[in-house]
This record gives sequence, structure tokens and C-alpha cells, in this order.
Amino acid sequence: MTRRVGSGSVDAAKDAPGAINAKLDWGRYRLDVSAADGTGPVLSSITFNAGYYADEAADSPEMLDLALDKASYRVGDVARVKVSSRFAGKALVTVLSGSLKTFKEADIPAGGGEIALDVTEAWGAGAYATVTMFRPLDGAAKRMPGRAMGLRWVPVDLEARTLKVAIDAPGKVKPGDTVTVPVRVTGLKAGEAAHVTLAATDVGILNLTRFEAPKPESWFYGQRKLGLDVRDYYSRLIDGMKADKGRLRSGGDGAGGETVSAKGTPPVEKTLALFSGILTVDANGVAQVPLELSDFNGTVRLSAVAWSGNKVGSSAKDMIVRDALALTVSAPRFLTLGDSARLAVDVHNVEGPASDYKVNVTLNPVAGVASTLGERTVALKAGEKKAESLPLQPATLGAYAMTVTVTGPNGIQVKRPLTFDVKPPSGDIRRTTVAELAAISGRVTLSTDLMQDLIPASARATVNVGPLATLDVASLLNQLDRYPYGCAEQTTSRALPLLYANDIARQIGLGQDADIAKRIDGAIARVFEMQDSSGAFGIWGPQDGDLWLTSYVTDFLLRAKEAKFSVDPRGLKLALDRLQNFIATAQDFEKGGESRAYALYVLARAGRTPSGDVRYYVDARLDRFATPLSLAHIGAAASLLGDKPRADLAFALALKKLDGAEPAVLREDYGSHLRDRAAVITLAAETKMSIGRVPQLTDVLSKAYSAKQYTSTQEQAWMLLAARSLAEQSENASLTINGAVHRGRLLRGFSAAELAQGPVTIANTAAEPTRAVISVMGSSLTPEPAIAKGMTVTRSYYTLEGKPVDLKSATGGASTLKQNERLVVVLKVKAEQVGGRILLVDRIPAGLEIENARLVDSGDVKSLDWLKTTRKPQHTEFRDDRFVAAFDFFANDSRRGGDDDDAQRQQATNEATVAYIVRAVTPGAFVHPAATVEDMYRPDRHARTAAGKLDVTGK
Repeated sequence: MTRRVGSGSVDAAKDAPGAINAKLDWGRYRLDVSAADGTGPVLSSITFNAGYYADEAADSPEMLDLALDKASYRVGDVARVKVSSRFAGKALVTVLSGSLKTFKEADIPAGGGEIALDVTEAWGAGAYATVTMFRPLDGAAKRMPGRAMGLRWVPVDLEARTLKVAIDAPGKVKPGDTVTVPVRVTGLKAGEAAHVTLAATDVGILNLTRFEAPKPESWFYGQRKLGLDVRDYYSRLIDGMKADKGRLRSGGDGAGGETVSAKGTPPVEKTLALFSGILTVDANGVAQVPLELSDFNGTVRLSAVAWSGNKVGSSAKDMIVRDALALTVSAPRFLTLGDSARLAVDVHNVEGPASDYKVNVTLNPVAGVASTLGERTVALKAGEKKAESLPLQPATLGAYAMTVTVTGPNGIQVKRPLTFDVKPPSGDIRRTTVAELAAISGRVTLSTDLMQDLIPASARATVNVGPLATLDVASLLNQLDRYPYGCAEQTTSRALPLLYANDIARQIGLGQDADIAKRIDGAIARVFEMQDSSGAFGIWGPQDGDLWLTSYVTDFLLRAKEAKFSVDPRGLKLALDRLQNFIATAQDFEKGGESRAYALYVLARAGRTPSGDVRYYVDARLDRFATPLSLAHIGAAASLLGDKPRADLAFALALKKLDGAEPAVLREDYGSHLRDRAAVITLAAETKMSIGRVPQLTDVLSKAYSAKQYTSTQEQAWMLLAARSLAEQSENASLTINGAVHRGRLLRGFSAAELAQGPVTIANTAAEPTRAVISVMGSSLTPEPAIAKGMTVTRSYYTLEGKPVDLKSATGGASTLKQNERLVVVLKVKAEQVGGRILLVDRIPAGLEIENARLVDSGDVKSLDWLKTTRKPQHTEFRDDRFVAAFDFFANDSRRGGDDDDAQRQQATNEATVAYIVRAVTPGAFVHPAATVEDMYRPDRHARTAAGKLDVTGK
């Protein structure tokens, strides 16, 4: 309740405030201002505290109002806590900071009292003071015992432990200069060591990511969430007068705060991001930090962090990097071969003299020769700004590097390097030719005819000669290496064969041994990023842990560890613990068991398999395992445990299942019959089980692979492991290559440039016939037509208001958009068969940019009422050149973690709709690539829209 404590009037001049003087006791007050005659409404009102500091008041009889006499305290001070209570009683006072620091009792009279607390170092950055008041039973008033509680954060002033950091940087510097920035640290004692780091970052990047300058003191010295709870029996008290349970009666609510930060669109000029590393300050508390600036124009934010043994501090300062002439280049983020774009060059004469300035665009030297792409002479007055437009048309794939240079009087020369990634207009095409080389006289010739209709820079031919040539190891490695997406399965599949096949990878041009080792190390680090706190791995990130995938990734990590690669022991142990917990808690199953079998095998490989579980599954549940690979995993686990009879039994059933036809049902263990054949061969060879049937299986595997036009990453990885596990039978091969003698296995890769120097003829000079497999991979300039095999995909365009826009371009004519026009792209996917892990890829024309909803609010489609999307993607990517969405058509909205059975497939689906927003940015004529969709593990199920052309015109 409130009561009036005083009133009066005050005169205020027109341009000066009025003053009110009043003597007030401790408490919370409200000042109301109204007209002098007392009529009319209150004109203004303000609430304030007198005597003690408090930021809110209790609004319930069972909540205490606590106030502090200071905003913060130093160690050694006495904090006086004012308690406002509506009844007298005994108070229990506690101080909490991670744990109970101290407690005391105090008698509080009706109306309130004061409690003194000694501030100690144990409080750290601050502590919570809690006061609990108890009211006794009052039978005459028919009142139950009561309890009231209050809580207040008591901050500790840590100025003595806060370093002051000053960045003595100039306000403006020139691009390309090396600037030494002194970072000065004060607040250190004599002889106290301290360290600093300095980051120099383009403000455009910071605006793009909404990144705030680091302030470690706010983190270390900030208020912590109360991590303790009250446990008592208060809620069990029954009011005998009313037969009600006791309860905490509190009311009111509060509005949530919102953090507002700078927002920006992605920069089009070259960005800058430098980091000094850890530096030690000198005896004067100064560290000299050299910064080598690139050819960058704009504002750089310098962020410094300093720390010593028990102190920390930070600072930030902006520095302008600018020439006398400001040069801004606007260009697309990438180009597609066949594009014709315009390069926009803005020249602003900020500080230079009025004169003619020459703008020159050169293609960076290729084989020591630079070529001029365009040249202009621009007359600029002081302070004048002009825009020029130059043509931009790439001639080949890969990095298209150029330099924009503006030169003028007084030695003015401003450069802006640009590098475009020129991409092929369509996806990879794989061609395979199998040739039988007769004894003594058989030969095959490789020439540029193999790469007809392919873009030379993208094309590569590999030849494999020998009895196992049809396994086509080189082509498999190339396909894995060129797969552009990086979920946990794909990352593992790309790296796993490299543990054993680095010699092959080096021969076909995937890098030297050191490069391959870096790839494996990178894959190990990448998969650990997708591990959740339970130890499981999710397919696209650390969520929705998948147990079969967890076994697969852990299998890779164990093999990498055996190959002497560095594997985080904590992450590996966590993964093995998750698999062991899964086996210990998994319920029995009727059909499936793929995840369970793989987990048992991986645990056996790590020496942690419960042998009783393996024996039980072989003796009592072997017929329930649904796939050949799951049976082989059980058999391999038994073999690793030394139980050969049970291993033989499991492998025999696995081989029997391999003789059957491919099941029609889509599998959730990422597999197929081809993958299972390759994996069973690998496990049989590694555990030396069922060796007698391996040659037969190898022939069946080769024929099955040759019959498939598309293979998944799982099939490719296990085919490579199978090839590695098989004993090589080609050591006695005798060949000639363009007349030069070659003995033993032949595996070699050729680029289009190498074949252009002359054909390569390979002849068999041995007394036995042999087989040669020639594989060619590359991209075509001619877009492939629309297709639908087991799936369909449609791509539609709408205005932001929901009106359809025709951008199909199926007739070969170019569609047209105006620069800065925005469209909504709607993609619809439908599969004939329910289930599958679906990857949708929509490549955009280079003249468009995707508005990433994670970075700019304008890209969020949730505000479009007319848009009806279905089935949230499991993963999305907003790349410069494409939009990517992954769907799990097996589960409703999230991955399951256990074994497969038919009952759990009931919520599977076969369609999805997703949308994103694009903006027309760069004028020009652009290739409009097709949108594609595929089942990642049954790639024969796929679809593609038609490709087209798009023109973007100026505003």
C-alpha cells in the first residue's frame, strides 16, 4: 500500500529546472507532478529509493524487499542490507556464491531492520544475500506459520583487479602500410607480468556477424546465475483454518530485454582480419604490435585484451584505413563459366588534387604474362565521386584473379585485388570404359577424345590395370574428394580410405603424404565438432545423435588412432561410453539391429565389448539381424573376442544374405547391398574369416559396381576399404606405357593438359590377359536436361507479396530482373518412396545473392504470411553460390537414436517445401544452373530441374 508523505508546489523558469528539497526516511517513494491547482491528471511520475539502493520492490506478502546501502563494495567493507518486512520474526541470512559462504540469524522487528555483512575475498565478483523470515503460528488470529524470502545480488567492486588498456593507434593510415600500434596497460604492480592480444578486424565483418568487442572483465566479474536451490517442506504445510496447502504467493511479471546491435550487409570489398597472438608487455606496461595492412579501404576496429595473474582488462578503438583516393569495387561473389558480368568501380577523390585519373583492370599474370581487361580515364575534381563499369567474362574454371588499379598525380596509386571462383555450369559427369587387354598384344590408348564435351580444366582421366581394376580405386577416391558437402558421414567416408590409400591418392593427384595427413587431421577435428555431450554424433551437428553413425565415426577414430594420428582421448572415450551405455540399456528387438551390431563390433575393436552380449546375440538372436553387414559386424566382434565358432556362424549367414536380391525398402543405416558386399569383404579379410569365398565375392562386387551409374559416399568408402583388404594379384603384370616398360600394378591419373601433349598407349606384354579400366570425370559446358528418377523437384519464384514470377527459362531465352529486386525462391521435393536422407541443392546465378536469415533480418521468410513451408530441414547452408537443405524423410522431425524396426517407420514422409530470399545485385547475363535433389545413400533416386539464363539490368 502507499501513503502520502508530503506535498507542495514549485515554480520553474522557462529554461531552468525547478528544485524540491525534502527530508526522507529510508524507503521507496513515488513523486507525482500535476497542475498547480490540483485539478486534472498526473502530468509525470517517477519512482525512486531513499537511503538504500534497490532495483525492485517486493509485490507479495511472502517476498521480502531487500535494499543495499551502496551500489558495490570493496573487500573489507561492511554491506548493510535493509530488510522491509510486514511482520516481526526471526531471519536466517545466508551469503551464496557458488557455495554457502556464511550464514547468521537476526531478529527483525515489524516494518523492517538492518543486517550487516562482512565482504570477504571469498565473495569473488559478488554474492547473493538471501534473507528468510519466519512468522509463528497465531491461533487467535487463525493464521498459520508463515515464511517470507528475499534475494539480492551484492556486487564486489573489482577495480583493483581490472587493468586499464589504451590503444595508441593513429586515427587514419594508408592501405598496404605496416603500422606499429602501442598497447599500453596500466594497473600493474612493479614487476608484475602481463600479456596482451590485439585483433584488427574490418568493421563490415563485425556488423555482418553482430560481433561485439571482447570484454573479458564483464564475463569474469559479472553477475552469475544463482546455482543453489531452497529445499524445505513449506509447500506441504496445510492451513488448518482453510484446508489449503501452503504456497508461495507472488505476482507481477516483467518484460524481457532485447539486445540491439549493429546490423549490416556483407561487404563486397576485400575484408581484413589480423591477430597479433599473445604478446608480453615491457617494464613500462607497453606492447608494440605491428600490423601489416592489406589493400583495404574502410574502418578497422582494434580490440585489445590484457591479463596478468589475477587481473584482466580490455579496450577497443576504430582506425580509418584510407588512401587519398577511395576506390570501391562492387562485383559478384563468384562467377559461372559462360557468365558476362559488369564490374562496378567507384572512384572518390577524397584528398587528391583535381586531375585525370587512370582506372586499369588487369588479369593477374598467368605463365608470367598479365593481360589488360579494361581501361578508363576519369576526370575528378577535388571531393568528386564517379562510377565506371567494366566488362567481366571468365574464360576458364578456377581462381580468376585480377587487380583494379587507379593511378594519378603526386604518386597516387590505389590497388584492389579481386579473386573470383569460377564454377562449372553443371555437375560432374563420370564415364567408365572397361577394356580387356589380350596377352602379348592387347593395348588401349588414352587421348583427349575421352574428354570430349568436358571443360578441360575440370576433366581428369585415370587408368587402372590389373585383375582388380574393375573396383576402380582411383575413380572412387576422386568421387569422394569432389563431393562438396560435409556432414559427419561424408566427412568420415572421405577420410577413412585415406588412412590406408594415401599412396593411391598421391598417384592420382590428390596431394602429397603431408597434404593427405592434413586432410585426415582436419576430418578428425571436424567430426568432433558434431559430437554432443552424450558422446553421440549427429549427421549435421551435435544434435539428434544417430547410433549407427556414432559407431561409424568411432570406427574411423579408432582406425585413425591405430594409424598413429592424433585423436582426442576424451572425445573418443565419450563416444565409446555412449556406445557401451546403448548396449547396456537397449531393449530387445524383433527385426533390425544394425546400430546394435555395429556398436558391439566397435567396442570389440576398442577392447570394451561385453562378451556375454555377443554370445547372446549369436546364440539367440542371429536370425533377427536384418542386413548382411549387421551379421558381419556380429561375426567380426566374435572373432575379435577369439570366439571362432560363433564368428563362422555369423559370417556364414551374412554371406547367405548377400546372395539375395537388393531389398526394396529404404534403409536407415546409410547402406545398400553394394555397400554391404564391400564391407563384408573388408571385415572378412581383416578378421581372416570366410576367406574361401572372398574371390567369388570380389567378382560379384566388381560386376555390381560396374552396373551402377551412381554410388553413395558409403559405397565408395567401403569399396576402397575392400580393395585395400584384398591381396593384390597384379605384381607380375608386364606393361609398356608409350613403349617404356612398366612392371606390376598400374594406377595413374592424367589431366586434359597432359593428354593434349599427345596420346598415351598402354600395352600388355605379359603372357596372361588383363583388364584395364579408364575413368573420366569432369563438368560439361552443356547443361543436362531436367530429369526425375524416383523423385521430383520444382523451383518457383514469387514476389515478396506472393505473386508468381516466371523465371524458368526453359525455352532458352533469358529471364530478366532489375538490380536490387528481391524474390522468394520456393523449392518443393517429393519422393515416390517414403523415407531417405535427402539433399536439396539450388545453385543460383552469379548476379543474385542469397539473403541469409541468420545474418540479416530481411532474409527471414517467417514473416511472409502467404508462404506455406513444410517439414523443417535438418540442416541448411546459405553459400555464396547455392542454397543447401538436408531432410530426414525417415523420421518426423528428428533422428532416432536406437535400432531400426518397422514400427518406427510409420512417421516417415516423402515430401518437403522450403524457401529462401534472393536479391539481384550484379548487372550482366548469367548462367542459371539447375536445382538438384538426391537421396544421399540411394543416389539412383534423384531429380533435376531445367537450367536456364538470367539477365540482371541496372536500376
